[in-house]
Amino acid sequence: MPVSFLQLVRAEFYAYTRWLKNSRAMLATFLLWPYLMMLVMLGLGYLFGDPRIYALRMGVKNPVFFLLSASVIAMSTVAIIDDVAGYTLYNRWNGTLTYIALAPARLPKQLLAAGIPAAILSPAVMAAAAMPAAIVFEGLRGLGIVAAIYFLMLAGMIPLVGFSVLVASLLLIVKEESNVISSISPFLLLVSGVFYPVAVLPELLQEVSRVVPVRYVVEAARSLAALGTFEGRALMAALYMLAVLGVVYNAASAPIVARVEAWVKKSGFD
Repeated sequence: MPVSFLQLVRAEFYAYTRWLKNSRAMLATFLLWPYLMMLVMLGLGYLFGDPRIYALRMGVKNPVFFLLSASVIAMSTVAIIDDVAGYTLYNRWNGTLTYIALAPARLPKQLLAAGIPAAILSPAVMAAAAMPAAIVFEGLRGLGIVAAIYFLMLAGMIPLVGFSVLVASLLLIVKEESNVISSISPFLLLVSGVFYPVAVLPELLQEVSRVVPVRYVVEAARSLAALGTFEGRALMAALYMLAVLGVVYNAASAPIVARVEAWVKKSGFD
């Protein structure tokens, strides 16, 4: 019996929410992690530099609030990569990947459906975690800033889901896949300029960062954190690049995963 994409998404939403409900320690980690990362970055700043210089170079008014916002973006990025790309890794290790590939729903459809709950709920949990600090630092306006950053992250998730599906297809054909997936998220954070300007990177990495969706979410969020409002030009430029990357990554992911799936079915999943 054919399975619709909507049914797959509903099943993934149910599984994701049940996982959060039954893994309260993990939910607590999600809520605390942005603060822990912010404290680490602040600690490094006080040990090796001056937060005021950092705020000046980053062009933000409140470095603490900006680092918290950047931590939310960073953790949401890591979550979507781990949830989608880790989907194939988890099922391969459990020995269930063969059965998933032989299910009525095609593998590209399953991978895409697996990413949607994480793309929506993970940023929501992170944003909810940041709201108390936003009220402390910015008052009620801080809630608006966090809400705006959340919608920016949703826009950034559109190309990131497609990118994560491509990574998942890569994990089907390479060995040492755990090393691959553990390297991708740090590299994305490196070239996206989450905690520092992209301009400090070598020219090659600056060029690579142009095709990383997180960079444009960070740039728009930095503009928001600096001015308390969006610069129209910066916002439109960020949304335009996210739309372009979303079309490219999602259009490329389906045929590539389909070919990888056909190849793996012939050669085996192990």
